[in-house]
Amino acid sequence: MSDGQHRRFRIPILLGCLGMIASGFLPWWHAGGESVNGVQIPPQQGIGLEGPGLVIYGAAVIGLVLLDIGYMRGRWGFVLDAPPVYLLLGLGAAAALAFRTWELWRVGFLPLPQQSPGLAVAAVGVALVLYGAGTGWGARRTY
Repeated sequence: MSDGQHRRFRIPILLGCLGMIASGFLPWWHAGGESVNGVQIPPQQGIGLEGPGLVIYGAAVIGLVLLDIGYMRGRWGFVLDAPPVYLLLGLGAAAALAFRTWELWRVGFLPLPQQSPGLAVAAVGVALVLYGAGTGWGARRTY
């Protein structure tokens, strides 16, 4: 496997981490805005930087730091810039995302992409990180 193919698995991880960070600032749920018995219920919404969303955000920041250190070290490599580490970060973020989805579903917020764009972007970001880690799993390390 050439050096270019060896490093290619980092691109989906980078894009996934950036998506996970962006998802923290998008709405994950919203309620209200309708009228009940003639009384207007004020609309409210929540972003991803609360509860389990902080785990997703933290995993993305750690992933970007590891990618950056691995890039700075160049051909000498960095022991934590490896697919198993990114897989663990992705699995942790996936568990937090599943818990947050279950939490929202349990209280009656059906997390559809139209109503929860942050949740959808986080799901795509987590999937990209897991895909990148899986793609790089068999990559031979070249120091």
